[in-house]
Formats: sequence, C-alpha cells, structure tokens
Amino acid sequence: MKVFHGTTWNVKPDRMGDFIKYCAKAAELHKSLGAEDVRLMSTIAGGPQTQFMYVMVVESEEAFGSLMKTLNNSAEWSALNKEFFADPCGEVVNASLRQDIFS
Repeated sequence: MKVFHGTTWNVKPDRMGDFIKYCAKAAELHKSLGAEDVRLMSTIAGGPQTQFMYVMVVESEEAFGSLMKTLNNSAEWSALNKEFFADPCGEVVNASLRQDIFS
C-alpha cells in the first residue's frame, strides 16, 4: 500500500515565498532519493491560510524506511535543513505517516 508522510507547517505570512522555494528544493531532493511524488498543499478553508502541508508519497512502508535512511545520510539534505533552520520560515504543527487503503 502507498504511504503518505505529511508535515503540517505554520508559515510566517511574510515568508511564504521563501517557504515555497525551500519546499521545491526539498521535493526535488526527495524525488531523486526515492519519493514517488511530493505535494505542497495550501489551506483554503478550515484553517489558517498560512498553514501548509508538505506530503511525500512512497510505494510502501519499506520504501519509506529506505528513503528516511537515505535522507539521514544525505549531505545535501543536511545542508538544506541547516539553511532552513538558520532562519526558519515557519514551524511544524504536526507530522504523520498514513497508509492509502485504496491503493
């Protein structure tokens, strides 16, 4: 079954552009390391419009574990995190790992 890792962020209103740029870089890296797809979703109803969800899609729990192991050893991922957290655009609200029952 497909697995979705979602991270919900509260983004500073004046830093949305920066946040989207970081997410685009992260998505490119995640795809190159094994994510099947990456999505960045903005809130249009039911929450603050400064809240975004970054979602990675992988084929299975095993594939997710492999991706996480690879990310933990990635110099490029480490550098991107260091750059982001030196002057963060927002903060994590929550993160979850979900299974697609229909896949």
